[in-house]
Amino acid sequence: MATNRPRQKKSSPILGMAAGMIDEASANFITKDSKFKHTFEVHVDQLIPDPGQARKKFDNDALAELAATMAEHGQLQPVLVRRNPMGTPKWIIVAGERRWRAANFLHWPTVLAIEFTGDAEVASLIENLQRVDLSPYEEAAGLQHLLEVRGWSQSQAVETLGKPKSEISATLRLLSLGKECLAKLSEHGVSKNVLVELARIEDVDLRNDLISQAQDGKLTVKQVRVAKDRPQKSLIDTLKKSAPSTPLSFKTLDKITSRIAVLRTQRQTISPSERDKLVSLRREIDETLAKIKVE
Repeated sequence: MATNRPRQKKSSPILGMAAGMIDEASANFITKDSKFKHTFEVHVDQLIPDPGQARKKFDNDALAELAATMAEHGQLQPVLVRRNPMGTPKWIIVAGERRWRAANFLHWPTVLAIEFTGDAEVASLIENLQRVDLSPYEEAAGLQHLLEVRGWSQSQAVETLGKPKSEISATLRLLSLGKECLAKLSEHGVSKNVLVELARIEDVDLRNDLISQAQDGKLTVKQVRVAKDRPQKSLIDTLKKSAPSTPLSFKTLDKITSRIAVLRTQRQTISPSERDKLVSLRREIDETLAKIKVE
């Protein structure tokens, strides 16, 4: 008895040709040994900012402008991400946090991303250093963190970041102002150039006086340089030049008196610390006159 076997359908030559074209296109588009990473869509809730990100504050107006641009033209540049070792959320943003924040502002469900497997901290810092709105404090603190974590010398930072050695050195020197002070001055909008000049001043009293002026927004690079080049010897320091066992030279007092007279007649402006020194000198003179004998 013959059995009815199901007929085997012949493969369609058209479908076969289409499948071959798809395989060929796929092979040409993405290869297994490709040196380039490719974009993919990722849900915005699967992304988190990098805790080590140098930038700590974001301007809301600037984010609104970016969001408006993305709404009109789309996301022109992918977000750079790395895998989260903790597993959830899945990705950590290496570069492009502003784009991610703008996407959240627009209530986009997904953004374009590229996986980054290199040195994430270096990539993040380089992207931030290329932006003009990074504050001096964020720039200096981020650079110092990178040097400490990587154990780099300044020369290595110059080579990797592509910045002049003078700029790297000046940025790190800002930290000599103290992190709290530098952060406060940055919040007041003091320019990096002014801060660099302040960091180069070794006279603590003069520096503190100028920092107070900088917080009030009344300080320029030229003013800092003029103040630094002006002799800052106080009147009391001049008196201290005489040894304790050496009788006081009244010729020195004559010079000091003349200098004070010039201050008074010309109504010159002095700093708070200079005024304190004048008050201290007056107190010393009053106490001295009350105790010494006049022949």
